[in-house]
Amino acid sequence: MARELAINPGRCTGCCTCALTCAITHLGEFKLTGAFISIARDEFEGTFTITFSSLCRGCKKCALACPSGALRVVDVEKMAEQEG
Repeated sequence: MARELAINPGRCTGCCTCALTCAITHLGEFKLTGAFISIARDEFEGTFTITFSSLCRGCKKCALACPSGALRVVDVEKMAEQEG
């Protein structure tokens, strides 16, 4: 069963729980500057962008911690069945 990270920036609230989870999981530090994911706010649009650094390990713990559903772990096979 293939599981992938699904990203929906429109649901992001900018809480940065994902980034803090990443930093504490991989670096043992509770600070945003160490995370492999970053959240940025577009002040004019009032939206957020979610970007991953090349150091991201693909553990998907950010998605498990995301309270808004902007990041989710999905089963690729089930999604393909639902679309087709």
